[in-house]
Amino acid sequence: MSSVIELGEMPREAAAPVEEDRLVPRRALLTLLSLALVALLTAGAPVPAVRAPTVVPARLGDTMFLGADRMLLVTGSKTLVAQVSRRVVSTYALPDARLLSRTTVAVSGGINQVLLAGDTVVVSYQVDASGTWAAVAVAEGTDRARWRRTAQLIAVSLPDDLVLLGTDDAVLGVDLRTGDTRWRLPRPAEGYIAETGWEGEFPRWLVLLTGSGRLEAHDPRTGALLAARTLVPRAGRAHGLIWPVDNLVMADIGGPGFAAYRLPDLAPLWRTDADLSQSWMQAGCGRLICTFRHQRGVTAIDPATGRELWRSDLWAYAEGVGNYLLATRAERGLDEPGLWVLDPATGKPRGDFGRWEYLAPAGDGRFYAKLDVRGEYLVHYGLLDPETLSVRVLGTAADVSNSCQATAGLLICRLIDASVALWPLR
Repeated sequence: MSSVIELGEMPREAAAPVEEDRLVPRRALLTLLSLALVALLTAGAPVPAVRAPTVVPARLGDTMFLGADRMLLVTGSKTLVAQVSRRVVSTYALPDARLLSRTTVAVSGGINQVLLAGDTVVVSYQVDASGTWAAVAVAEGTDRARWRRTAQLIAVSLPDDLVLLGTDDAVLGVDLRTGDTRWRLPRPAEGYIAETGWEGEFPRWLVLLTGSGRLEAHDPRTGALLAARTLVPRAGRAHGLIWPVDNLVMADIGGPGFAAYRLPDLAPLWRTDADLSQSWMQAGCGRLICTFRHQRGVTAIDPATGRELWRSDLWAYAEGVGNYLLATRAERGLDEPGLWVLDPATGKPRGDFGRWEYLAPAGDGRFYAKLDVRGEYLVHYGLLDPETLSVRVLGTAADVSNSCQATAGLLICRLIDASVALWPLR
């Protein structure tokens, strides 16, 4: 089943690719594109505007980090290692891209995460190639470091003025403004600590499993123990993986089976005999627990009962959007659809969106997506509905290089000159 476009039936290739030695000038190309869209119009349907974006200057090697209403643009190479350098974090308000502040931070490695918490900029960076991480907090708009710790940044809670940090030995709760340790949860020598139940950018629980089978739930704001349970011994062997999934945690009980416990009280929920060996799991798979085999294939589990609903070798990945799953095939050719809509109860495809690529949820079960025009630096962007398999084309972005994201009602892309461009989605 092919997707339905509100501008009429639009081919999956919105524009034919051109040979490298016959590049069409951008203005002429946009004119041809507009004419093509007019030709596809159904009676009374409006032509989607080809609007000029708001552009924020940037250089090759600059990295952007997006929040709900902020864009943080960091100067310098993300991969620079073992050299102390001063990076500038420019903070822009969204959606108007108004410059709010410039913060200077000294780091000795590649930056992988930047968070703005009130008037504090928290930066995570890799110190060296051995995997050592560090975090530094700087007063926004200054070069004044408030603290620096050799640890990996996990999350920040502004209401609690709290930063979660991870080391090889423990998970720490530290004060946002001073860096002082408020609490420390030791990491088991043969076990795991995992975060789960994320609300925004902060988890609701920390789950710990020791090699001897002690399962614990902790409050990530205080480190306090909420509940504990000893799992069935596994014939003298250390316990295996735990998989926190939203409001439950699944624990390896040996063989093919997993047991599920409710969070935060760790009350037993169910056991499943589904073969989930060599698999990994994810949160946020709609009404399901999706497990993915490392090579290919999906197994869908009912989170209420643990019953295996279906399994398929066709899919490499899936996630919930509204009442459906969006999935990508494990193997596909260049011209085959990349985005399929699945019935979550059966795993059977309802249809596909061709080469459209998912960007972000848009509410009411719909989502924003983009379609790259092969051979050109052009991207169509639109609003897609899995219920009706329809596509509403919102506009076209020109001179786009890569790294498109959608947030705060905007399509945000890097351009071929490395600058950042913002187009309104609404």
